[in-house]
Amino acid sequence: MRSTKFVSILLLCLAVVGCGATPGARSNLFPSGTQNPTSDVTALTANNTSAANGFLAQSNGNLGANNVSKLNVHSLLYSGATTKIFAHLLLWFGQSKHMSVGYNSNDAGQVSRQIADMISRGIDGVVIDWYGPNTVVDQATKLVMHEAEKHEGFTFAIMIDAGAMENACANCSSQQALTQLLQYVEKTYFGSPAYFTIQGQPVITNFNVDNGSVDWQSANGALKTPPRFLFQDQGGFSHPMSDGSYSWVMPAAGDYGLSYLSSFYHTGLSFPKTETVGATYKGFNDALAAWGSGRAIDQRCSQTWLQTFDQINRTYSSGKQLPYLQLVTWNDYEEGTELESGIDSCFSLEASVSGNTLEWTTSGEESTVDHYAIYTSQDGKSLTPLTQIQPGVHSVDLCSLSMPVGSNSVFVQAVGKPMLANRMPAPVSYTSSCSSSN
Repeated sequence: MRSTKFVSILLLCLAVVGCGATPGARSNLFPSGTQNPTSDVTALTANNTSAANGFLAQSNGNLGANNVSKLNVHSLLYSGATTKIFAHLLLWFGQSKHMSVGYNSNDAGQVSRQIADMISRGIDGVVIDWYGPNTVVDQATKLVMHEAEKHEGFTFAIMIDAGAMENACANCSSQQALTQLLQYVEKTYFGSPAYFTIQGQPVITNFNVDNGSVDWQSANGALKTPPRFLFQDQGGFSHPMSDGSYSWVMPAAGDYGLSYLSSFYHTGLSFPKTETVGATYKGFNDALAAWGSGRAIDQRCSQTWLQTFDQINRTYSSGKQLPYLQLVTWNDYEEGTELESGIDSCFSLEASVSGNTLEWTTSGEESTVDHYAIYTSQDGKSLTPLTQIQPGVHSVDLCSLSMPVGSNSVFVQAVGKPMLANRMPAPVSYTSSCSSSN
C-alpha cells in the first residue's frame, strides 16, 4: 500500500441512500436537506470493514484495515443490470496452516460482521470454498448458513473444492467420494431457505474436482434433490452435465486475464440455455502463500478491478444480461485477491481555502473517485454534511453552502468507487466572510 499522510473516513450505511439498493442503483451520500451531524470524527476515521482492526497492509498488495467505499457494487455494472453478485468466501482462517489475518473464520461474531459488511456493499450472497464434512471449514459453513438465514434475500452456495475429496471417506474411490460429498451437502445445506437456487434447484459448483475421474451423472442419480451443476472456464459450458460455468482469476493468462474473460463471456453467449457466472477481481499475488509459485496480476492502483467490470459492460447490456457475477475473492489474503479490507487506488488530495473558495488538489487517477463529499465541523469532532461534488470539479464557493456562522473546520473526502478506499486529508480552517446577500 502506498503510504499517505491522509486519513480515511467512514461512510456509515445510514448516511448513504441506497445501501442494499436495487442492482444498478447509484447511492447518494446525503439525503436531501440533511443538516444533522453524522458522527464523531474519531469514529468516522475507523476501519469500517469486517477485516480485523489490527490487520496491516501486506507486500502482496492487500490493503490494511481501512475505510472503504460502501457504494453499491452493482453501480459498476451496465445500466439496467439485474445481475446477482456473489462474493467467494474462504473459511479457513484461524487454522495454523494458514496465515493469521486477525480473526477466526469459525467465530460466529466474525461471520456476522462479514455478512453485514457484504450486504452494506450491495453483495447478494456468497459462494463458499468448501472442504468436506466434519472439518473446521464445514463448521464455519454452518455458521454462514445460520447467519444468511437472518437476512432476507442473502443467499449462499457450496463450491466443492478438490481438497474435500480426501475428507469424504476413508480408502474410497473418487466416485464414492464425490457421491458422499454431494449427499452430505444435500442433507445439510439444500434445505436451508437461504441456499441459492435457480428455478427451485440448488446450485453446486466445484473447483478442480472435475478431472476426468468422476461420473457426475452417476453421482447426481444418488441424490433425492438433483442440483444444477456449474463447472469451470469455457469448457464448463459443454460438460455433459453442465447447467453453466463460472470464470476465475487467471494469473497465467496474461493481459490481466481480460482476454480470458472476454472469450469466456462470448462462449457463454453461445450456450444460451446455460448459466454464465462472470468474475471480477482486483489482482493476484501468491508470494505470501505457502503454496505460492510467483504468479501475479498487478492491481495497477485499482485499474484491474475496474477493467474487469468494463469487460462485462462491453459484452452485456439491459437487453443481454449477465445473470451472475462472482467477486474473486472476498478474503483470500494469501493469494492477494481479498476485497474485504478494500482496494488501494493510490489516490490522494489536499485542501485549502482562498477567500470564500474551498479548493483541493489531487494526485492519482481521478477515475477511481465516485464523488467528493464536503463536511464542516465547529468543534473538530461532529461533522455536518454540506454537499457533494462530481469528479473533475475541484472547488466550491463556501458562500453557496449552508455554513454555520463562526469558525469552521472544513473537510473534503474523496469517496472511492465501490470497494475502493476513501481518502480525506486534514481539515482546513475557515471563518465565513460572506455578505448577507450571498
